[in-house]
Amino acid sequence: MHSGLRLLLALPGLIAALLPGQSFAEATPAPLPQPLRLEAALAAIDADHPALGHARALREQAEQRLEGERASDDITVDAILNPRWIDPNDNPPDDSSNDSRALLVARKLLSDFGHTSGLVAASAGEAEIARAEEELAWAHHRLEVMRRYFDVLLADLAFARDNEAMASAFVSLERARDRGELGQVSDIDLFDLEAAYQTARTQRLRSRQAQRRSRAELGAALNRPGEAPAQVLGPVLPLSLPELPDLNGLLEVIERESPEIATRRAQVEVAQRRATAARTQHRPRLSAHAQLGWWNREFGTERNPATVGLLLEIPLYRGGRKDAGVGQATAERHLAEAELAQSMLEVRAAARDLYFEIEALLAQRDEAVARMDYRELYIDRARALYDMEERADLGDSMVQQSAAAHFNAANEYALALAFERLAVLVGDPALSAFPPDP
Repeated sequence: MHSGLRLLLALPGLIAALLPGQSFAEATPAPLPQPLRLEAALAAIDADHPALGHARALREQAEQRLEGERASDDITVDAILNPRWIDPNDNPPDDSSNDSRALLVARKLLSDFGHTSGLVAASAGEAEIARAEEELAWAHHRLEVMRRYFDVLLADLAFARDNEAMASAFVSLERARDRGELGQVSDIDLFDLEAAYQTARTQRLRSRQAQRRSRAELGAALNRPGEAPAQVLGPVLPLSLPELPDLNGLLEVIERESPEIATRRAQVEVAQRRATAARTQHRPRLSAHAQLGWWNREFGTERNPATVGLLLEIPLYRGGRKDAGVGQATAERHLAEAELAQSMLEVRAAARDLYFEIEALLAQRDEAVARMDYRELYIDRARALYDMEERADLGDSMVQQSAAAHFNAANEYALALAFERLAVLVGDPALSAFPPDP
Protein backbone atom coordinates (compact mmCIF):
# COMPACT_ATOMS: atom_id res chain seq x y z
CA MET A 1 0.00 0.00 0.00
CA HIS A 2 1.23 3.49 -0.80
CA SER A 3 2.82 5.19 2.22
CA GLY A 4 0.69 8.32 1.75
CA LEU A 5 -2.48 6.24 1.75
CA ARG A 6 -1.39 4.39 4.89
CA LEU A 7 -0.79 7.70 6.64
CA LEU A 8 -4.22 8.95 5.59
CA LEU A 9 -5.92 5.83 6.94
CA ALA A 10 -3.99 6.08 10.22
CA LEU A 11 -4.71 9.80 10.66
CA PRO A 12 -7.93 9.41 12.75
CA GLY A 13 -6.12 7.15 15.21
CA LEU A 14 -3.19 9.54 15.46
CA ILE A 15 -5.48 12.48 16.11
CA ALA A 16 -7.36 10.50 18.75
CA ALA A 17 -4.12 9.54 20.46
CA LEU A 18 -2.98 13.16 20.59
CA LEU A 19 -6.26 14.45 22.04
CA PRO A 20 -6.62 13.45 25.73
CA GLY A 21 -10.00 12.01 26.65
CA GLN A 22 -10.96 11.38 23.02
CA SER A 23 -9.31 8.09 22.12
CA PHE A 24 -11.37 5.23 20.75
CA ALA A 25 -10.20 2.96 23.57
CA GLU A 26 -11.62 5.38 26.14
CA ALA A 27 -14.90 5.67 24.27
CA THR A 28 -15.80 2.08 25.18
CA PRO A 29 -15.46 1.05 28.84
CA ALA A 30 -13.50 -2.12 29.59
CA PRO A 31 -15.65 -5.26 30.01
CA LEU A 32 -16.75 -6.03 33.55
CA PRO A 33 -14.90 -8.87 35.27
CA GLN A 34 -16.76 -12.13 35.74
CA PRO A 35 -17.74 -13.04 38.35
CA LEU A 36 -18.33 -9.48 39.50
CA ARG A 37 -17.58 -8.34 43.05
CA LEU A 38 -18.68 -5.11 44.71
CA GLU A 39 -15.16 -3.69 44.90
CA ALA A 40 -14.66 -4.33 41.19
CA ALA A 41 -18.00 -2.70 40.38
CA LEU A 42 -17.09 0.42 42.36
CA ALA A 43 -13.69 0.53 40.67
CA ALA A 44 -15.38 0.23 37.25
CA ILE A 45 -17.44 3.42 37.61
CA ASP A 46 -17.16 5.18 34.25
CA ALA A 47 -16.38 8.90 34.24
CA ASP A 48 -18.36 9.21 30.99
CA HIS A 49 -21.62 8.17 32.66
CA PRO A 50 -24.19 10.90 31.88
CA ALA A 51 -24.64 11.82 35.56
CA LEU A 52 -20.89 12.36 35.97
CA GLY A 53 -20.51 13.92 32.52
CA HIS A 54 -23.19 16.47 33.41
CA ALA A 55 -21.36 17.49 36.59
CA ARG A 56 -18.05 17.64 34.70
CA ALA A 57 -19.59 19.84 31.99
CA LEU A 58 -20.94 22.26 34.61
CA ARG A 59 -17.49 22.42 36.21
CA GLU A 60 -15.83 23.07 32.83
CA GLN A 61 -18.43 25.72 32.08
CA ALA A 62 -17.69 27.49 35.38
CA GLU A 63 -13.95 27.31 34.77
CA GLN A 64 -14.32 28.78 31.28
CA ARG A 65 -16.51 31.55 32.66
CA LEU A 66 -13.74 32.32 35.17
CA GLU A 67 -11.16 32.41 32.37
CA GLY A 68 -13.40 34.79 30.48
CA GLU A 69 -13.64 37.13 33.48
CA ARG A 70 -9.88 37.02 33.98
CA ALA A 71 -9.31 37.87 30.31
CA SER A 72 -11.76 40.77 30.29
CA ASP A 73 -8.98 43.31 30.91
CA ASP A 74 -6.46 41.76 28.51
CA ILE A 75 -5.02 43.89 25.76
CA THR A 76 -7.07 43.94 22.56
CA VAL A 77 -5.69 44.62 19.09
CA ASP A 78 -8.07 45.33 16.20
CA ALA A 79 -7.45 45.98 12.53
CA ILE A 80 -9.89 48.39 10.91
CA LEU A 81 -10.09 48.47 7.11
CA ASN A 82 -12.40 51.14 5.78
CA PRO A 83 -12.52 51.47 1.96
CA ARG A 84 -14.49 54.67 1.28
CA TRP A 85 -15.42 56.84 -1.72
CA ILE A 86 -16.26 60.50 -1.20
CA ASP A 87 -17.26 63.51 -3.24
CA PRO A 88 -14.70 66.19 -2.17
CA ASN A 89 -15.90 69.64 -1.22
CA ASP A 90 -15.22 72.67 -3.37
CA ASN A 91 -11.79 73.61 -2.01
CA PRO A 92 -10.03 70.45 -0.66
CA PRO A 93 -6.24 70.11 -0.23
CA ASP A 94 -6.62 66.73 -1.96
CA ASP A 95 -9.40 66.46 -4.56
CA SER A 96 -9.23 62.65 -4.95
CA SER A 97 -12.34 60.59 -4.15
CA ASN A 98 -10.54 57.65 -2.52
CA ASP A 99 -10.73 58.30 1.24
CA SER A 100 -9.88 54.73 2.31
CA ARG A 101 -8.02 54.08 5.55
CA ALA A 102 -6.42 51.24 7.52
CA LEU A 103 -6.00 51.40 11.30
CA LEU A 104 -4.35 49.14 13.88
CA VAL A 105 -5.83 49.90 17.30
CA ALA A 106 -4.62 48.48 20.64
CA ARG A 107 -6.48 48.97 23.93
CA LYS A 108 -5.70 47.88 27.48
CA LEU A 109 -7.89 48.39 30.52
CA LEU A 110 -5.63 49.66 33.27
CA SER A 111 -8.18 49.96 36.04
CA ASP A 112 -11.89 49.98 36.64
CA PHE A 113 -11.35 50.53 40.36
CA GLY A 114 -12.32 47.08 41.62
CA HIS A 115 -15.20 46.06 39.37
CA THR A 116 -13.34 43.43 37.31
CA SER A 117 -11.54 42.00 40.35
CA GLY A 118 -14.94 41.58 42.04
CA LEU A 119 -16.32 39.68 39.05
CA VAL A 120 -13.21 37.48 38.92
CA ALA A 121 -13.54 36.69 42.63
CA ALA A 122 -17.20 35.73 42.16
CA SER A 123 -16.43 33.53 39.16
CA ALA A 124 -13.56 31.88 41.05
CA GLY A 125 -15.99 31.03 43.83
CA GLU A 126 -18.45 29.56 41.33
CA ALA A 127 -15.68 27.43 39.82
CA GLU A 128 -14.80 26.07 43.26
CA ILE A 129 -18.47 25.28 43.89
CA ALA A 130 -18.67 23.43 40.57
CA ARG A 131 -15.60 21.37 41.48
CA ALA A 132 -17.11 20.47 44.86
CA GLU A 133 -20.41 19.54 43.21
CA GLU A 134 -18.57 17.32 40.74
CA GLU A 135 -16.95 15.47 43.64
CA LEU A 136 -20.34 15.17 45.32
CA ALA A 137 -21.81 13.78 42.08
CA TRP A 138 -19.15 11.05 42.16
CA ALA A 139 -20.09 10.20 45.76
CA HIS A 140 -23.80 10.05 44.91
CA HIS A 141 -23.13 7.91 41.86
CA ARG A 142 -20.98 5.55 43.91
CA LEU A 143 -23.92 5.20 46.29
CA GLU A 144 -26.19 4.48 43.32
CA VAL A 145 -23.88 1.72 42.07
CA MET A 146 -23.89 0.14 45.54
CA ARG A 147 -27.68 0.28 45.64
CA ARG A 148 -28.00 -1.34 42.23
CA TYR A 149 -25.45 -3.99 43.16
CA PHE A 150 -27.33 -4.93 46.30
CA ASP A 151 -30.57 -5.02 44.30
CA VAL A 152 -29.04 -7.75 42.13
CA LEU A 153 -27.97 -9.79 45.16
CA LEU A 154 -31.38 -9.48 46.79
CA ALA A 155 -33.11 -10.37 43.53
CA ASP A 156 -31.03 -13.56 43.36
CA LEU A 157 -31.96 -14.49 46.95
CA ALA A 158 -35.62 -13.68 46.30
CA PHE A 159 -35.60 -15.90 43.22
CA ALA A 160 -34.04 -18.76 45.20
CA ARG A 161 -36.76 -18.38 47.84
CA ASP A 162 -39.61 -18.17 45.34
CA ASN A 163 -38.22 -20.99 43.23
CA GLU A 164 -38.23 -23.27 46.27
CA ALA A 165 -41.73 -22.07 47.18
CA MET A 166 -43.01 -22.95 43.70
CA ALA A 167 -41.30 -26.35 43.78
CA SER A 168 -42.80 -27.08 47.19
CA ALA A 169 -46.27 -25.99 46.03
CA PHE A 170 -45.93 -28.16 42.92
CA VAL A 171 -44.95 -31.23 44.96
CA SER A 172 -47.87 -30.65 47.33
CA LEU A 173 -50.26 -30.30 44.37
CA GLU A 174 -49.02 -33.45 42.64
CA ARG A 175 -49.35 -35.51 45.80
CA ALA A 176 -52.83 -34.14 46.37
CA ARG A 177 -53.81 -35.10 42.82
CA ASP A 178 -52.59 -38.65 43.43
CA ARG A 179 -54.56 -38.82 46.65
CA GLY A 180 -57.54 -37.20 44.95
CA GLU A 181 -57.71 -40.06 42.48
CA LEU A 182 -58.09 -42.36 45.50
CA GLY A 183 -60.80 -40.14 46.94
CA GLN A 184 -58.66 -39.01 49.87
CA VAL A 185 -58.67 -35.27 48.98
CA SER A 186 -61.73 -33.16 48.30
CA ASP A 187 -62.07 -31.06 45.16
CA ILE A 188 -62.10 -27.82 47.16
CA ASP A 189 -58.79 -28.69 48.81
CA LEU A 190 -57.35 -29.63 45.44
CA PHE A 191 -58.41 -26.32 43.92
CA ASP A 192 -56.92 -24.51 46.91
CA LEU A 193 -53.56 -26.19 46.30
CA GLU A 194 -53.85 -25.44 42.58
CA ALA A 195 -54.39 -21.74 43.34
CA ALA A 196 -51.45 -21.74 45.76
CA TYR A 197 -49.23 -23.29 43.10
CA GLN A 198 -50.26 -20.76 40.45
CA THR A 199 -49.62 -17.93 42.91
CA ALA A 200 -46.15 -19.31 43.65
CA ARG A 201 -45.51 -19.76 39.93
CA THR A 202 -46.43 -16.13 39.21
CA GLN A 203 -44.26 -14.93 42.07
CA ARG A 204 -41.33 -16.94 40.73
CA LEU A 205 -41.80 -15.31 37.31
CA ARG A 206 -41.78 -11.85 38.91
CA SER A 207 -38.61 -12.72 40.82
CA ARG A 208 -36.99 -13.90 37.60
CA GLN A 209 -37.94 -10.60 35.96
CA ALA A 210 -36.50 -8.72 38.94
CA GLN A 211 -33.20 -10.56 38.40
CA ARG A 212 -33.02 -9.42 34.80
CA ARG A 213 -34.20 -5.90 35.58
CA SER A 214 -31.75 -5.38 38.45
CA ARG A 215 -28.83 -6.59 36.32
CA ALA A 216 -29.80 -4.24 33.50
CA GLU A 217 -30.00 -1.34 35.98
CA LEU A 218 -26.58 -2.22 37.42
CA GLY A 219 -25.13 -2.29 33.89
CA ALA A 220 -26.69 1.12 33.19
CA ALA A 221 -25.29 2.56 36.44
CA LEU A 222 -21.84 1.39 35.30
CA ASN A 223 -22.47 2.98 31.87
CA ARG A 224 -22.62 -0.41 30.18
CA PRO A 225 -26.29 -0.59 29.16
CA GLY A 226 -25.74 -3.58 26.90
CA GLU A 227 -23.66 -5.54 29.38
CA ALA A 228 -25.76 -7.01 32.18
CA PRO A 229 -23.43 -8.86 34.58
CA ALA A 230 -24.31 -12.54 34.73
CA GLN A 231 -22.66 -13.66 37.97
CA VAL A 232 -22.62 -11.22 40.87
CA LEU A 233 -20.98 -12.21 44.16
CA GLY A 234 -22.05 -10.76 47.47
CA PRO A 235 -19.71 -9.57 50.22
CA VAL A 236 -19.13 -11.77 53.25
CA LEU A 237 -21.90 -11.41 55.83
CA PRO A 238 -22.11 -10.04 58.43
CA LEU A 239 -20.53 -6.87 57.07
CA SER A 240 -17.75 -5.07 58.90
CA LEU A 241 -19.43 -1.78 59.75
CA PRO A 242 -17.96 1.45 61.14
CA GLU A 243 -18.89 2.58 64.62
CA LEU A 244 -21.98 4.78 64.76
CA PRO A 245 -20.94 8.15 66.26
CA ASP A 246 -22.88 9.98 68.94
CA LEU A 247 -25.82 11.89 67.50
CA ASN A 248 -24.96 15.28 69.06
CA GLY A 249 -21.34 14.99 67.95
CA LEU A 250 -22.52 13.95 64.49
CA LEU A 251 -24.71 17.05 64.18
CA GLU A 252 -21.80 19.28 65.23
CA VAL A 253 -19.54 17.70 62.60
CA ILE A 254 -22.20 18.18 59.94
CA GLU A 255 -22.43 21.91 60.75
CA ARG A 256 -18.70 22.23 59.99
CA GLU A 257 -17.95 19.63 57.31
CA SER A 258 -21.08 18.68 55.38
CA PRO A 259 -20.31 19.12 51.65
CA GLU A 260 -23.84 20.32 50.95
CA ILE A 261 -23.74 22.98 53.67
CA ALA A 262 -20.23 24.01 52.58
CA THR A 263 -21.53 24.46 49.03
CA ARG A 264 -24.44 26.58 50.25
CA ARG A 265 -22.08 28.76 52.28
CA ALA A 266 -19.88 29.21 49.23
CA GLN A 267 -22.93 30.23 47.21
CA VAL A 268 -23.72 32.93 49.77
CA GLU A 269 -20.13 34.23 49.45
CA VAL A 270 -20.42 34.28 45.67
CA ALA A 271 -23.74 36.13 45.86
CA GLN A 272 -22.13 38.69 48.17
CA ARG A 273 -19.28 39.18 45.69
CA ARG A 274 -21.79 39.60 42.86
CA ALA A 275 -23.63 42.22 44.90
CA THR A 276 -20.37 44.07 45.55
CA ALA A 277 -19.50 43.92 41.85
CA ALA A 278 -22.94 45.29 40.99
CA ARG A 279 -22.28 48.34 43.17
CA THR A 280 -19.02 49.01 41.32
CA GLN A 281 -20.23 48.44 37.76
CA HIS A 282 -20.42 52.16 36.97
CA ARG A 283 -17.06 53.21 38.38
CA PRO A 284 -14.62 55.10 36.11
CA ARG A 285 -12.54 53.10 33.62
CA LEU A 286 -8.93 54.00 32.84
CA SER A 287 -7.54 52.55 29.62
CA ALA A 288 -4.41 52.88 27.52
CA HIS A 289 -4.92 53.45 23.80
CA ALA A 290 -2.46 53.14 20.87
CA GLN A 291 -3.16 53.51 17.15
CA LEU A 292 -1.24 53.09 13.90
CA GLY A 293 -2.96 54.46 10.82
CA TRP A 294 -2.69 54.84 7.08
CA TRP A 295 -4.91 57.16 5.02
CA ASN A 296 -5.11 57.38 1.26
CA ARG A 297 -5.78 61.12 1.48
CA GLU A 298 -3.41 63.09 3.69
CA PHE A 299 -4.47 66.26 5.49
CA GLY A 300 -1.28 67.41 7.11
CA THR A 301 -1.39 67.13 10.91
CA GLU A 302 -5.03 66.07 11.05
CA ARG A 303 -4.21 62.41 10.39
CA ASN A 304 -1.28 61.07 12.41
CA PRO A 305 0.36 57.75 11.57
CA ALA A 306 0.78 56.87 15.26
CA THR A 307 -0.94 57.96 18.49
CA VAL A 308 -0.63 56.83 22.13
CA GLY A 309 -2.75 58.06 24.99
CA LEU A 310 -4.86 57.40 28.07
CA LEU A 311 -8.61 57.34 28.19
CA LEU A 312 -10.58 57.96 31.39
CA GLU A 313 -14.29 57.24 31.10
CA ILE A 314 -16.39 58.65 33.94
CA PRO A 315 -20.05 57.61 33.96
CA LEU A 316 -22.26 60.56 34.81
CA TYR A 317 -25.77 59.20 34.51
CA ARG A 318 -27.15 55.71 33.93
CA GLY A 319 -30.77 56.11 34.95
CA GLY A 320 -32.07 53.24 37.06
CA ARG A 321 -29.65 50.66 35.72
CA LYS A 322 -27.36 50.72 38.75
CA ASP A 323 -30.17 50.47 41.29
CA ALA A 324 -31.77 47.62 39.33
CA GLY A 325 -28.47 45.70 39.09
CA VAL A 326 -27.72 46.15 42.78
CA GLY A 327 -31.27 45.19 43.72
CA GLN A 328 -31.16 42.01 41.68
CA ALA A 329 -27.76 41.01 43.10
CA THR A 330 -29.00 41.72 46.64
CA ALA A 331 -32.10 39.58 46.06
CA GLU A 332 -29.90 36.73 44.83
CA ARG A 333 -27.81 37.02 48.00
CA HIS A 334 -30.95 36.87 50.13
CA LEU A 335 -32.04 33.79 48.18
CA ALA A 336 -28.66 32.12 48.75
CA GLU A 337 -28.87 32.89 52.48
CA ALA A 338 -32.38 31.41 52.69
CA GLU A 339 -31.25 28.29 50.81
CA LEU A 340 -28.32 27.93 53.22
CA ALA A 341 -30.63 28.12 56.23
CA GLN A 342 -33.05 25.64 54.64
CA SER A 343 -30.21 23.30 53.72
CA MET A 344 -28.90 23.31 57.30
CA LEU A 345 -32.33 22.29 58.57
CA GLU A 346 -32.72 19.57 55.93
CA VAL A 347 -29.22 18.13 56.40
CA ARG A 348 -29.63 17.98 60.18
CA ALA A 349 -33.01 16.29 59.76
CA ALA A 350 -31.55 13.81 57.26
CA ALA A 351 -28.68 13.03 59.65
CA ARG A 352 -31.11 12.38 62.51
CA ASP A 353 -33.24 10.14 60.29
CA LEU A 354 -30.17 8.18 59.18
CA TYR A 355 -28.98 7.84 62.77
CA PHE A 356 -32.31 6.43 63.91
CA GLU A 357 -32.54 4.20 60.84
CA ILE A 358 -29.09 2.74 61.52
CA GLU A 359 -29.99 2.21 65.19
CA ALA A 360 -33.11 0.28 64.18
CA LEU A 361 -31.24 -1.76 61.58
CA LEU A 362 -28.56 -2.66 64.10
CA ALA A 363 -31.26 -3.91 66.46
CA GLN A 364 -32.90 -5.75 63.56
CA ARG A 365 -29.53 -7.32 62.86
CA ASP A 366 -29.90 -9.36 66.05
CA GLU A 367 -33.38 -10.37 64.90
CA ALA A 368 -31.99 -11.53 61.55
CA VAL A 369 -29.30 -13.62 63.28
CA ALA A 370 -31.94 -15.18 65.55
CA ARG A 371 -34.08 -16.01 62.51
CA MET A 372 -31.13 -17.61 60.76
CA ASP A 373 -30.23 -19.69 63.83
CA TYR A 374 -33.84 -20.78 64.29
CA ARG A 375 -34.24 -21.77 60.64
CA GLU A 376 -30.97 -23.72 60.71
CA LEU A 377 -32.21 -25.78 63.68
CA TYR A 378 -35.68 -26.06 62.17
CA ILE A 379 -34.43 -27.48 58.89
CA ASP A 380 -32.12 -29.88 60.75
CA ARG A 381 -35.15 -31.21 62.63
CA ALA A 382 -37.12 -31.37 59.40
CA ARG A 383 -34.38 -33.43 57.78
CA ALA A 384 -34.37 -35.80 60.73
CA LEU A 385 -38.14 -36.23 60.52
CA TYR A 386 -37.89 -36.69 56.77
CA ASP A 387 -35.27 -39.40 57.24
CA MET A 388 -37.60 -41.15 59.68
CA GLU A 389 -40.41 -40.74 57.11
CA GLU A 390 -42.48 -38.74 59.58
CA ARG A 391 -42.58 -35.70 57.31
CA ALA A 392 -43.75 -35.62 53.70
CA ASP A 393 -41.06 -33.22 52.37
CA LEU A 394 -38.59 -30.49 53.29
CA GLY A 395 -40.01 -27.88 50.94
CA ASP A 396 -41.57 -25.51 53.48
CA SER A 397 -38.48 -25.64 55.73
CA MET A 398 -36.17 -24.79 52.82
CA VAL A 399 -38.43 -21.91 51.77
CA GLN A 400 -38.37 -20.48 55.28
CA GLN A 401 -34.60 -20.84 55.45
CA SER A 402 -34.23 -18.99 52.12
CA ALA A 403 -36.60 -16.29 53.40
CA ALA A 404 -34.46 -15.90 56.53
CA ALA A 405 -31.32 -15.59 54.38
CA HIS A 406 -33.03 -12.93 52.26
CA PHE A 407 -34.14 -11.01 55.39
CA ASN A 408 -30.62 -11.14 56.83
CA ALA A 409 -28.97 -9.97 53.58
CA ALA A 410 -31.56 -7.22 53.09
CA ASN A 411 -30.84 -5.91 56.58
CA GLU A 412 -27.06 -5.99 56.05
CA TYR A 413 -27.28 -4.20 52.71
CA ALA A 414 -29.66 -1.61 54.14
CA LEU A 415 -27.10 -0.94 56.87
CA ALA A 416 -24.32 -0.56 54.30
CA LEU A 417 -26.39 1.90 52.26
CA ALA A 418 -27.42 3.88 55.34
CA PHE A 419 -23.80 4.22 56.45
CA GLU A 420 -22.82 5.21 52.90
CA ARG A 421 -25.50 7.90 52.79
CA LEU A 422 -24.28 9.15 56.15
CA ALA A 423 -20.70 9.23 54.86
CA VAL A 424 -21.80 11.31 51.85
CA LEU A 425 -23.88 13.62 54.05
CA VAL A 426 -21.06 14.22 56.53
CA GLY A 427 -18.28 14.13 53.96
CA ASP A 428 -16.36 11.47 55.90
CA PRO A 429 -15.37 8.33 53.92
CA ALA A 430 -14.50 6.59 57.21
CA LEU A 431 -18.24 6.21 57.85
CA SER A 432 -18.61 4.00 54.76
CA ALA A 433 -18.78 0.22 55.05
CA PHE A 434 -16.80 0.15 51.79
CA PRO A 435 -14.55 3.24 51.97
CA PRO A 436 -13.07 4.28 48.61
CA ASP A 437 -9.43 3.59 47.91
CA PRO A 438 -7.47 6.81 48.57
